[in-house]
Amino acid sequence: MQKHGVVFVMTLALTAAGCLSGAGVRPYRLYPAAPQPLAPEQVSTLTGHVQFVDDKDVLSFGGYFELLPGCHLIGTPSRTGVPTPGRTSVGNFTTGRLNFALPMRAGHQYRIEVRSGTGRFTIKGYESDLRGNQTREFERAEGPKDIEACKEEAARSLREGPGVSRP
Repeated sequence: MQKHGVVFVMTLALTAAGCLSGAGVRPYRLYPAAPQPLAPEQVSTLTGHVQFVDDKDVLSFGGYFELLPGCHLIGTPSRTGVPTPGRTSVGNFTTGRLNFALPMRAGHQYRIEVRSGTGRFTIKGYESDLRGNQTREFERAEGPKDIEACKEEAARSLREGPGVSRP
């Protein structure tokens, strides 16, 4: 197998391992130390194309994180590796840091994903419930207005509690 193919296969394997929380991979906790880890229904998890969480560089902590519910600003790395459709090679693109304002809810999983298509790629955020059902999709934050909306939604969600549907 060519060098690029090996890199691609290893990237897929590591990504899959990070997504399988029940397979023994522990998320890196990005909340204050607690005597015991919080239960999955009390926290939010984050995976994917992530380098910054609330302006803290988390790249060295792995790719699977646990956060308290609330609005979190997620930043991507400035370079993106994208699988080329129909090939085993990986293309690298300079995108600059992209930010996502995610109103994270307890018991939900979030991921920032790079998807490739016919000569193009997209980077989006996704929310799933604990059963793995995708519940929302997020575009990147365009400015302070998006961050403020995230904070308002997260505050409303925290006041209403779990199990309450959002608008």
